[in-house]
Amino acid sequence: MESLALLVSIIVFPAMFGGPIALLLSLYRPASMSHFRRILIIIFAILSSIVGIFLLIENVSRGANVIGALGLSTGLGSLWQLKRDRKVTP
Repeated sequence: MESLALLVSIIVFPAMFGGPIALLLSLYRPASMSHFRRILIIIFAILSSIVGIFLLIENVSRGANVIGALGLSTGLGSLWQLKRDRKVTP
């Protein structure tokens, strides 16, 4: 049973926490964003978007759908913020 709980937490973690972390990292925009931070945002955002799509498509439960929608929306939002920031900065 412990291994099943561990597997579920590994599957749900990127969608539940990866997207919001990426969004928080992309909201604060200093004059020049480091390459490490930009790569970290991209990794968190893509991972949470993929897991979010997976949870939405699988239709496991209503809670999984909510977590999937949260991960997908925050992941795409952080990528959008990153793209918008890159255009504004000369």
